[in-house]
Amino acid sequence: MAPNRTTRARTAGRHAPDSRAAARTEDLHLRSYAHEWAYDITVEVCTPDGDVAFAAEYYLRPGDAESEIDALPPGEYEIRATLDNDRRETATCRIGPEPDRTAVIEVGNGVLSLTEGLPTR
Repeated sequence: MAPNRTTRARTAGRHAPDSRAAARTEDLHLRSYAHEWAYDITVEVCTPDGDVAFAAEYYLRPGDAESEIDALPPGEYEIRATLDNDRRETATCRIGPEPDRTAVIEVGNGVLSLTEGLPTR
């Protein structure tokens, strides 16, 4: 169980802004289905070369959701999620403008899930 705090830290290797107008994309989506407990989640997003392109720590209370918008350029990444410095999940996800190219990290009842793609219906 995580202590009661509201801080969030992140580092990002943001891509250079494009002068063209672009749609904002949800690169990472985190959601807590917990009813009682709050959780700490650490996320690292790595390029195919192994470089950390994005890293953040989240504190999710029951029912919380967090998103990272336009944090990464489109591409394929290895996503590493750690729940309360204990449980770990790793998956290769495509990040891009379509909803099915969003890394989705969910927690509930002490279970950590890492999948690709938001439901579209």
